[in-house]
Amino acid sequence: MFLICGLGLGYCTADYSMQEGLATVSVRNGPWIVWPLAGSADADPYTRAHFAANGHLPLTAFEALTFRATTDDHGQPLDQSCEYFVEGRAFKARWWSLTAYQNDRNFIANKAQRYSFNSQNIVYTGQGEFQVALASNARPGNWLPLKNSGTFQLTLRLYNPDSDMRGSLQELLLPKIKKVGCT
Repeated sequence: MFLICGLGLGYCTADYSMQEGLATVSVRNGPWIVWPLAGSADADPYTRAHFAANGHLPLTAFEALTFRATTDDHGQPLDQSCEYFVEGRAFKARWWSLTAYQNDRNFIANKAQRYSFNSQNIVYTGQGEFQVALASNARPGNWLPLKNSGTFQLTLRLYNPDSDMRGSLQELLLPKIKKVGCT
């Protein structure tokens, strides 16, 4: 009985650590999570397992920072039957992108074939600020289509970020994810 309980508890805690990260291996900043040692020779086993299980080849923090959000600013799971605004500022990075994925890590299929925005194609509202609407119905401006049901996640990638960004991951001004309403 102890062996079965121990194996079950070990599996559950390892799976959680691999998916959501521990405070010692990942950094949370609002709803965003980043694995700072991804792609590094110093990466711990949980970080390596996280990226191996997700089928991603991580880049070092010098090359790119990848932030993932599965909840809004209030900790509620991102739901495709709701509408959201992602609001932020331009980043001190060579290039950046914001992409919406289904939880199976595939793009959210849509007729507009619109899956992400980046520093080159986003429309800024002024002084380096941007707002992206995520909704199932078309919106003017920066709009990423969602389906009518199911959860999703957002990925923010910063390529060649400034060194001051890499050293202060918890203090970075990352985009706010605000729920507007649900159908």
